[in-house]
Amino acid sequence: MLYPTVGVPFMGRDLLYRYQQYKYTRCLQRAGASVLLLMPDSSEEARAAAINRCAGFLFPGGPDIRPDRYGQKPQPGCQKPDPVRDTFELQLLDVVLAARKPLFCIGRGMQLLNVAFGGTLIQDITDKQEYPHMDFANRASATHPVELDPDSVVSRLLKSDVATVNSLHHQAADTIGEGLWIAADSPEGYPEALEIDDYPFSLAVQWHPEYMTRVVTQQGLFQGFAEACRQFSQKMG
Repeated sequence: MLYPTVGVPFMGRDLLYRYQQYKYTRCLQRAGASVLLLMPDSSEEARAAAINRCAGFLFPGGPDIRPDRYGQKPQPGCQKPDPVRDTFELQLLDVVLAARKPLFCIGRGMQLLNVAFGGTLIQDITDKQEYPHMDFANRASATHPVELDPDSVVSRLLKSDVATVNSLHHQAADTIGEGLWIAADSPEGYPEALEIDDYPFSLAVQWHPEYMTRVVTQQGLFQGFAEACRQFSQKMG
């Protein structure tokens, strides 16, 4: 398949979400993938249709995940969740993992992956940060360093064991879910990338490469993901 189809959950109808959705779509298209937006539908039929049509899946950024999804009550600083997205995306993620299809999780998507594996989140890191981690005004700039595990997919795609990235999050992964490992971290020790043990292709980053495409290596994350989707399609025939 020359242009593999990537499923991306629909983020919302307001202007900010449309803008953000466009950034993901553009990066995937530049990487040679076509995009199928997946509307929230928790039916088994909808999930089966998505799995059949898509070679891989990208889980994007968005609002905070409901704390009861990871066994906590809301704490000061926790923002309004979207329960519909939580339900739909966690159910979809389960079937994606079962099908072992290529997976790219960004921002909230990385936190969702951690929650799906039984991990927890720090509900607000505003008072616990060395660098500003919610910096939307500088979303196209590299604002803080991260260290990458040299054996990780993200290190291979960025061709380095260090990087400087943007930052658009006020929460962070805390307890890491069983079956995941930390592939990058910030100077404060917050996980900045996660990968799945013994999985064909998984890439989860806390930063937002879709805003940093002027940095060629960041577009490389989308290129690597699209190529994994292409190879999966060819293997499946």
